[in-house]
Amino acid sequence: MNRYLILLISFLLLGFSSEAQKILSLTDVIVEAKTKSIRSKQIENRYQNSYWRNFSYKKQFLPSLIFDGTLPQIQRSISSVTQPDGSELFVNRNVFSSSANLRLNQVVPLVGGNFFVGTGLDHIRLSGNSSTITYLSRPIEFGYSQNLFGFNQYKWDRKIEPLFFNEAELLKTEEVEALSIESVNKYFDLLRSQLSLENAEKNFLNNDTIYKIGKGRYSYGKIAENELLQLELSLLNSEMAFEQEKVNFELSRQRLATFLGYPSTENIKLELDTLIPNFEVNYTEALKYAKELNSELIQYNREIFEADMRVARVKSANRFSLDLTATFGLSQTADNVSDAYVSPQNQEFISLGVRVPILQWGLGKGRIQQAKTNAELVRSTVEQGKIDFDQKIYVTVANFNLNKKQLSVSKRANEVADKRFFVSKQRYLLGKTIITDLQIAQQEKDRALISYINAYRAFWRSYYDVRQITHYDFEMKEVIK
Repeated sequence: MNRYLILLISFLLLGFSSEAQKILSLTDVIVEAKTKSIRSKQIENRYQNSYWRNFSYKKQFLPSLIFDGTLPQIQRSISSVTQPDGSELFVNRNVFSSSANLRLNQVVPLVGGNFFVGTGLDHIRLSGNSSTITYLSRPIEFGYSQNLFGFNQYKWDRKIEPLFFNEAELLKTEEVEALSIESVNKYFDLLRSQLSLENAEKNFLNNDTIYKIGKGRYSYGKIAENELLQLELSLLNSEMAFEQEKVNFELSRQRLATFLGYPSTENIKLELDTLIPNFEVNYTEALKYAKELNSELIQYNREIFEADMRVARVKSANRFSLDLTATFGLSQTADNVSDAYVSPQNQEFISLGVRVPILQWGLGKGRIQQAKTNAELVRSTVEQGKIDFDQKIYVTVANFNLNKKQLSVSKRANEVADKRFFVSKQRYLLGKTIITDLQIAQQEKDRALISYINAYRAFWRSYYDVRQITHYDFEMKEVIK
């Protein structure tokens, strides 16, 4: 009686909680994963990181206006001061100074230089043994600096950064499709547990009914005790399987709920959409879209540019270089602000720094050769990657077309196995077959159900695999945005 009481309570609980159940299809699970899951937020955060990197890259080529200053600086000390006759005296010095500078900077990407124009004003007030006030003005100042024959980061940024952002945009689409694949797995984990639980419950009830009939037949001497014991053992095994499936279902339900951003107590029930998209994927067409839109091929081009950039940087660091700095402007000094801007005088500054590696015992050559070898390794890796990419497209397309056919076969096999079990059960109840035949039919029914669910999972996984690698929806005939 305890066994029936447990079943009755389970049915009552299911009845009371049915209104609170959240019924989801596979499409519902995928949509909610894309909008509510933690994984979807991570995908968006990674894309935003790339977006702002590209934003900063573009802005570095625009003029920048910078103000810097010291407002104020105060120093009190006893310092050594050189006298007119050459002697040194320690005197009290109180120095109040301030400065203000405004500078407009503009990079020159073509050659890697930096041009600036600015203005500034400095003020020094000295008190102590002597007191003076001095202003230094720089009404206008031009300047240019560049490492001649040196490494030009701007040139390489113009090659690499657009590829990096394009790759990030395409990668976001691929990560969203990967999220769909993860949603498919979580969905079918729970669906398999849900259907297995329902099947285990049916098996338990069937075995209970058969056991009762067997006891009646045994009392009339129509079956042997061995067969009755076999019926009882089947009943006990089905009861244990039923309890185990309850645990499996609960774990799968919690995993899906938390994956979708719901509380772990969310009551979820899944529905199986038996409609199968009716389209074929052509390998040539899939390869065309994949080569145009997949981030992996853009990544390969970016990696080659980055390897060449590293070679250029190492060569620049281990060879002759010139650093040019030139400024021209006007300046004037006076004891008041207005006079500091009267009749300003020219000021020029030119510096040409030279760096020549003379004796390195082959250190520079070794570093350059190492960078070149690494670049060749990248190229060979990329070449192999492109070959593997074509093969991956072929396998992905072949798997989809195969899984679609296997799903139809598995669906029919599940229907046949279910009907065979029903017929075997009726024949056993009429005494026209033995218990072994019924048990075999039940086992085949259970295996066919699991095979059917696995075939559904494989189909939808391969469906989103195709979408992920090609960026193309073959069902709607459009590029995935």
